[in-house]
Amino acid sequence: MPKKIIKKEKNELLPARKTIQVSLVAAIIFSLLLAGASLAAGVVLMKIKLKIAGSDTAKLTSKNVFAATKANKPQLDFYVMSFCPYGNQMETTLRPIFDLLGNKVEIKPRYIFEKIEGNLAAYCKTSSPDPAQCDTYVKNSGGQLKDKADCQNQIAAMVKSCNDESKYLKIGNNLYSSLHGRIEANQDVREICAYNLTEDKKLWWDFVKNVNDNCTSKNADTCWEEQAQKAGYDTNKIKECFNKDAASLIEKEIADTTKYKIQGSPSLMIGDQVFPPEVDSTSTDQNLKIGNKVFSLSQTRTPDVIKEALCSAFNKAPKECKTVLEDPNAAAAADSGAAPAANCN
Repeated sequence: MPKKIIKKEKNELLPARKTIQVSLVAAIIFSLLLAGASLAAGVVLMKIKLKIAGSDTAKLTSKNVFAATKANKPQLDFYVMSFCPYGNQMETTLRPIFDLLGNKVEIKPRYIFEKIEGNLAAYCKTSSPDPAQCDTYVKNSGGQLKDKADCQNQIAAMVKSCNDESKYLKIGNNLYSSLHGRIEANQDVREICAYNLTEDKKLWWDFVKNVNDNCTSKNADTCWEEQAQKAGYDTNKIKECFNKDAASLIEKEIADTTKYKIQGSPSLMIGDQVFPPEVDSTSTDQNLKIGNKVFSLSQTRTPDVIKEALCSAFNKAPKECKTVLEDPNAAAAADSGAAPAANCN
């Protein structure tokens, strides 16, 4: 798989800007990206269970403002990959917002692909770490690379994996990839087709939940159909869409992820604005004002704050916007002792 995609997943950041433990291959990537790895604070914030209203937020102030472009029917685009665990958490986060607001808004899934341009062997050679730099990689690996030979072996394995065409979705002469492999790319396309095929978007949300609960990036090609049927889909129509439109659908996603500089799953856009907006990580003001309310940035991946941001985009907000939403991910994380949410980058 291309290094451009692999390196992103291995360089996840926590709110304090400390890197998580990385694998041997990731140690190479980390050394390459260390200088430029910082992401927008709103994209990498830890999901924690906080009260959305009341005294915890009532006392907050902020000069950071999210000012949504107004619309009669606001749109939220969320960029994910079908088997990125953090993207799946975002789908769980957004489901209560969909259930609350229904067709008063459009909450639209978008998917992150990469197109392999030109000769695959040349691409893999130029996009992989430079073996000549192994002394530096070993030095910066924190002991995860044993020596220069180990480093060179890891790079050779990366190049070999990158050159394996079975890891890509091949359409005509073009190769397309998704972070977790060809099967994920296939599922990304199926989910786009499923979304486009129905006016009743509840079918899509049920389908995706079924896939998240029951399928993996290893078995989705044989698992997805049953999950779609359970949700109420005619799977022959999804297959027809895949066979006919996969290339054009992927190219559209690539064009928009490039246009909006989408770097990680999940990434949110409300109208034409990224949410949450980029905030200076060195500033003492780590809060965000949405309408008349102020929230800490650590809350911006919770259903109620995303709902507030989306509702702020209405020309006239419906009564449902007054409803306070619980965070299903926070409760699940507390029960399981799971690590805080980050990104598939």
